[in-house]
Amino acid sequence: MIRIKSTLAAFGLLAAGLVVPQTTAMAAPTTGEHAKAGTCSMVMPARFTIRAAVTNFTIPLAQNCRTAQMSGADWVGATTGSTDKQFLFFDDTTYTARFTFYAPYDALGRTTWVGTGAYDQDFNDIAQTNATSYTKYGSSATIIGGRKGTKTALVATVGYYNPKLNQYVRWPNKPITFQYHEKGSTVWKFLKSVTTNKTGQAAYTYYPNKTRTYRAYVPQNATLWDYYTVAISR
Repeated sequence: MIRIKSTLAAFGLLAAGLVVPQTTAMAAPTTGEHAKAGTCSMVMPARFTIRAAVTNFTIPLAQNCRTAQMSGADWVGATTGSTDKQFLFFDDTTYTARFTFYAPYDALGRTTWVGTGAYDQDFNDIAQTNATSYTKYGSSATIIGGRKGTKTALVATVGYYNPKLNQYVRWPNKPITFQYHEKGSTVWKFLKSVTTNKTGQAAYTYYPNKTRTYRAYVPQNATLWDYYTVAISR
């Protein structure tokens, strides 16, 4: 009877407005991660060209990172066939990051950049886009030419970056292509495939009986990028 009377008394006080019931705050469910907020991407070049023993590359972030109010973001780059990694760390003070390539020690080839974490100013997670780049050594070439009467002569000199010597050297026995376009046109056409001699030069003479614009093209291989010379008119 005591318990029943106490309960009835409590209900009476509540009805009279004399007792304020206590409330207990309910904890928000924990999911283990913050809500997604926007996307952040890097402006990653498709190709990196190595022309020196130490080369620094600066990578900026895309505008969507600012839109998402990115406060911090990281990517790691893995090159096919290598266990070495490249790391890019961004914050909202510069929105750029830098990595360094050391020739001939760092690996050439295809690098896949994978986001390893990004968050906004409220520490909400931000989605990241992955990227791909390719790294090779640089090649080079120059072209000179002359025209006399109906005859036109072309000479190309070809080189490539040698990481062991840390300098450009002549490229012997390298197949290249001479190309041309007609006056008033911008469409390049095949002229002649030639191979450089032991001094890295290749020549071609023919008789077009007109002025044309010429260039030489050096094809790429597994470790060296392709290259187009500056165009000349003869």
